[in-house]
Amino acid sequence: MKSRNLVLAAAAVLTAVSGLLSTGAALAQAKEQFFPLLVYRTGPYAPSGTPWANGKQDYLKLVNERDGGINGVKITYEECETGYATDRGIECYERLKGNGPTGAPAFDTQSTGITFALTEKAPGDKIPLITVGYGRSEAADGDVLKWVFPIMGTYWTAADILIQHIGQKAGGLDKLKGKKVAFVHHDSPYGKEPIPVLQERARMHGFELELLPVTAPGVEQKSIWLQVRRSRPDYLLFWGWGVMNPAALPEAQATRFPLSKMFGVYWSGTEPDVKDLGAAAKGYSALNMQNALGMTKASEEILKHVHAKGNGTGPKDEVGSILYNNGMLISMLTVEAVRRAQEQFGVGKPMTGEQVRWGFENLNLDQKKLDALGFGTLLHPIKTSCSDHMGLATARVQTWDGTKWNFVSPPIAADMSVLRALIEAQAD
Repeated sequence: MKSRNLVLAAAAVLTAVSGLLSTGAALAQAKEQFFPLLVYRTGPYAPSGTPWANGKQDYLKLVNERDGGINGVKITYEECETGYATDRGIECYERLKGNGPTGAPAFDTQSTGITFALTEKAPGDKIPLITVGYGRSEAADGDVLKWVFPIMGTYWTAADILIQHIGQKAGGLDKLKGKKVAFVHHDSPYGKEPIPVLQERARMHGFELELLPVTAPGVEQKSIWLQVRRSRPDYLLFWGWGVMNPAALPEAQATRFPLSKMFGVYWSGTEPDVKDLGAAAKGYSALNMQNALGMTKASEEILKHVHAKGNGTGPKDEVGSILYNNGMLISMLTVEAVRRAQEQFGVGKPMTGEQVRWGFENLNLDQKKLDALGFGTLLHPIKTSCSDHMGLATARVQTWDGTKWNFVSPPIAADMSVLRALIEAQAD
C-alpha cells in the first residue's frame, strides 16, 4: 500500500509539472506574433525576389534582436516559396494563414497575380493584404476593397507619374499630342494593370499608345523589339520583372532605340537590372518609390544588430540596395500596423488579422516617427484612413549613369483627379 501511494504521489507531481510546462509553453506562444513570408528565391524571378525577401526577413530579425519584439511580443516567421506562381501562392497562403496564436496578421504576396487570387479570400479569413507599389489599383480606395492596402502607390499611380514625367520632358503634356508611346510589358496581371490609366492619358493628351506584351518570363524579346524598330515610338514605358529586365536593355540597343527615352516602373529599376550591363545601360531611367538611395539608419542598424552577429539572411553587400530597402520597408509597415493595433486592442499582445487591418487603416508615420524608426530619409510621411489605403502616392525618376542610379526628378505626385474616376468605374 505504501509503495502504491508513493507511485500515485509521483504520478501526481509529474502531472502537475507537465501541466506547468504546458501552461508555460502556451503562455510563451501567446506572446508571439507570426509573420508569413511569401518569397520566390528560385526560378526566373529570383534575381528580383531574393534581395526583396532578404530585406523583409532581416527587418523582422532586427525588431526581435534590438527591441525584443513588438512591445515584448516576439516575432516568428516562416518563408514559403511561390516561384511567382499564382497556384503556389494560394497554397502558401492556405498553409500559413492559421499559424501562430492569432493566425497571420497580414500577407505581402509579392505578386499581382497572387493578390488578385487572394482578394476574394482575405475578407472571409479576415486577413489584410499589404501590396506596397503593386496589386489591385482600385484598392487605393478603402471603400472599394476593405482588406487590401497598396500603401505608397499602385501601378496606376506609377503609370500616371511616368506620363507626367515624359510630358514635362516634352515641354508640357499638351506637347504629347500626335506622339507615339510604346508600352512593353510583362504579359501577366502585373503588366496589364496600368493599361487603363495609359489609355485614359492617351485620350486626354492625344498620343498614340502601342501595347507590346512580352510572354513570361521574358528572356526572349527579339520579336517585340523588332516591332519597336518598325513603329519608332517617341517614348517607351517598360514594365518588366526578374530576368526580363536585363534582357530588354541590350535588345533596345540592338534596335537602336535610345535608352534616354525608355522609362521603367519601380520593379524595372533596381541594381540586378543594370549592374551587369554597366555602361551599356547608361541613360535608362525608372521610377523609385523611395525618397533616397543607399544606406539608411535602419539598414545601418541591421548591419549592427543582425549581420554583425552572423544572422544576416543574405550577403552583407546587398543591404541598402533598392530591392532590399523595399523589403525592409514592407516589414516595417506591417510591424507598425501591429504596433498601432496594440495601442487600440492591447499593448504587449499578439494581434489578429482583423485587428491589424484596423492598424493599417490608422497608420500615422509622421517625420518624427520615421526618423525614430530609421526611415526618415527613405520615406515621406504616410497617413492612412478608412477611405485612403495608400497614404502616399509619389515617386521619383532615377537614371543609370553606368555605375549607379541617380535621381533626376523631385518627388512627383500621382494626379488623383485623373485616377479617381477610374477607381470609381472599376468599383462599379
